[in-house]
Amino acid sequence: MIGMPEESFISEQDFPDYIAKLNGLRTRVAEALPLEPRMRVLDVATGSAYFAMELAKRDPTLKILGIDSSDRSIRIADRNIRGRWLDTVVSLIKMDATRLEFPASTFGLATNFLGFDDVHMTKEARGVREVFHEVARVLKPRGYFCFAVMPPEEAETTAQRLECEVSSFIRGSTWLPALRYQEFLRGAGFTLLKREVHYTHQKMNPDQAKRRVTAICDDTLKMYGVDANTFEETWRRFGPEIEEHGLGYCSRVVLMMARRNA
Repeated sequence: MIGMPEESFISEQDFPDYIAKLNGLRTRVAEALPLEPRMRVLDVATGSAYFAMELAKRDPTLKILGIDSSDRSIRIADRNIRGRWLDTVVSLIKMDATRLEFPASTFGLATNFLGFDDVHMTKEARGVREVFHEVARVLKPRGYFCFAVMPPEEAETTAQRLECEVSSFIRGSTWLPALRYQEFLRGAGFTLLKREVHYTHQKMNPDQAKRRVTAICDDTLKMYGVDANTFEETWRRFGPEIEEHGLGYCSRVVLMMARRNA
């Protein structure tokens, strides 16, 4: 892409905590959202709650509820929130995003930061579609739905393409094409207002990629009860390209901002 700075490798100093920081990516995405004081926010598939915490830091008057289907994710998220003294702003519930246990018209904003690949892992594309319909139901009329995804067809570098392919191969954690997400929005009664592309401009070197891939292979069953391909199988298939080009780490994301139709 013309004008796009080259990706650099993540430093060894930054790598251990990289998932929590992502070179400021969450901050840039949060800054783009239509937040309002005292707004009730639902963070779908919150994972470790890093994005929910980013929102809380931006406006402590928000009432943020993070949900995730993984007991382990909820425990990690709770530890993260309490460790940063944000538990008065962010609360957590274990819940299936395809079956939201809230009344209609409860929230002013729903968010998801790079979680729909994991929804696909356990529920496939039909599950992702169900989440869109459930979010539409629990949002207030004219409420916002803002989510970040990594459409594989839009990858601009080999490292970005490999990031999508490796995750999908290991555990079926698959990103859909951008047009599918837009189709789900229309089908659930949303209007897409805007889309933005955000970058970290960084990637993993081969040694870091080996550690990351090993962790994904090892943690998948523990986190979600899903079988995964082994590190050996994954590296046999993708290792040569990773050795040459590196491996993306949330390197390029697309933020879609939509509004529920009245």
